[in-house]
Amino acid sequence: MTSPPPALARVRKLLALATSPNPHEAALAAARAQALIEAHRLQEWLDAEQRVHEDPDPIVDARDEPLEVSRRLRKWKVVLASTLAEANDCIAYTLEQGQERAIVLVGRLRDRAAVIELWTWLVKRIEWLSATHGAGRSRQWHEAFRIGVVDAVAERLRHGSDEARHELSSTALVKVEPLRAAHREALQRFASERLGLSSGRGISVDAHAWARGRAAADDVELP
Repeated sequence: MTSPPPALARVRKLLALATSPNPHEAALAAARAQALIEAHRLQEWLDAEQRVHEDPDPIVDARDEPLEVSRRLRKWKVVLASTLAEANDCIAYTLEQGQERAIVLVGRLRDRAAVIELWTWLVKRIEWLSATHGAGRSRQWHEAFRIGVVDAVAERLRHGSDEARHELSSTALVKVEPLRAAHREALQRFASERLGLSSGRGISVDAHAWARGRAAADDVELP
């Protein structure tokens, strides 16, 4: 994933100063911004940010449409939601709702729809795989096994996403990296300004069951 060039932040500040009511200050800021844009070839990044700003599909905190609601969320489902969200330019977080907890998605409608489709597809298959490999095993064993499957699926999703972006960015008609970076940056800014999320806790699992899950993940097909 390509990160925005460091000079881009400086250009944003100069462009903001270019709207100053002081004509001299505005002209000087505009000239400096243009010089940086040309020196660092930033026009493509600025165009991508503009397209994000004008996007008719805005970022939404979809807490009114949670992905899952339960009195006790299973850890593997929280991990799966985070994995699918990251792969599709979304954020997944857990929210207390009375005596229940919910998994909430943050992102654009089209990206959240992709997460929901993958979630619906994978939850049943991971549960079936766990039941097939772990008959008579404890709940802790199944939890670790399923997290192992999710970890392996996450690697496949990241690999497939990298290949797809490379293929698209190699064409002359599509500029993928600046637009995707602008989308990611807008998502992180939304989360930082409006959600105030805290970091999750680490998860301890049965290492043997986790490894069995990773090995069994080859039988999980991705749509």
